[in-house]
Amino acid sequence: MEQHAVPQNVTTYKFRLVGDMTLQQFLELAAGLVVAWIIFNSKINFLLKWIFGPFAAFFGFALAFIPIDDRPLHTWLVNFFKAIYSPTQFIYRQQPKPLDFFTSPPVVPVDTLVKAGQTYELEEYLKTLPPSTASSFDLAEKKYLEYINSLFGALGINQKPLRLTDPSPLQNPIKSNIGGVRIRQLLHPQMCLLPHATIYQSEPKQAAIPAFSANPPAPTAPSPNRPQPQTPPSGKNGAPVASRPKTAAVMKNPALQSQPQPKPQPKPAAPAPATTSPSFAPDIVLPQKPDRPNLVCGITLDKTGKIIPNVIIEIKDQSSLPVRALKSNKLGQFFIATPLADGVYQIQAEHQSHKFAIIKLDAKGEIIPPLKIQAI
Repeated sequence: MEQHAVPQNVTTYKFRLVGDMTLQQFLELAAGLVVAWIIFNSKINFLLKWIFGPFAAFFGFALAFIPIDDRPLHTWLVNFFKAIYSPTQFIYRQQPKPLDFFTSPPVVPVDTLVKAGQTYELEEYLKTLPPSTASSFDLAEKKYLEYINSLFGALGINQKPLRLTDPSPLQNPIKSNIGGVRIRQLLHPQMCLLPHATIYQSEPKQAAIPAFSANPPAPTAPSPNRPQPQTPPSGKNGAPVASRPKTAAVMKNPALQSQPQPKPQPKPAAPAPATTSPSFAPDIVLPQKPDRPNLVCGITLDKTGKIIPNVIIEIKDQSSLPVRALKSNKLGQFFIATPLADGVYQIQAEHQSHKFAIIKLDAKGEIIPPLKIQAI
């Protein structure tokens, strides 16, 4: 299979005469030799001939075949003269640019009005079109609609055609018996406007509590026409069984009614959590030992002394306000970057599988050794 040629940049293509020598290189070399031949054939001093003649020939050869940093010599010469004669001092002049929210974009008017001439031309064009024949689908639809209308007629329902009637003009306002209210004829008779009625809510009546006297009323003789109440069931000895509710004894005894009810006692407050003194572990390995006062760092361990990662540590001041909150890394190490102010702090550690005691730490402006927070 014949391979394709390697693509080249045709815009910078240079015609080559012999091998890799391009036409530009040939002209530069020829120009140097021609200038050297002219100098040798001139009538100048013999010493000047042997100075400028070989220099012209070598300069033409250098322009053609001696590049510097992969750039031909003529490129260096052109850049040199540009750098010499180009300005080297510039003056900065600030051009004020208006802010976007101070400039409103121009409103482009939209031509939404339809000219009367265009409408007239459209109507004339539509009149010239031949009448379109109804398709079979349109005929079937028209037949079905006529069938539906015939069903309405069989049921005795007369459909009134829809008419757009102009509303009757408003009559003069009529005075009503209600002060400050005017009555006008409404466009729709189904709608009416009534004055808002004020709803008065009656106050809830408290049920009257019957007063019980200490002396019960004297029993009255039963009437012969009044039905006698059924006697309660009797026990083994024929004595009636007491079936009075407990409230009857309370109602007959006024001393029980006046007795005050016991007040609910408040629940005892939860005991304050106990605090312990800090335990230090100066021999543990930390990425950075504390080198400034009041910097807190340390390690979290379980009961057996193993490392516990992801322990949330909260440092609170004397007002129980959190001042630092951090989390131990995978090696159980924790440290803060900014020192604490002098004072007494409480260090609380939380973990879903372990419990820790609250540590009371006193910051006195001294370097604090690494803490050892161990589960209990």
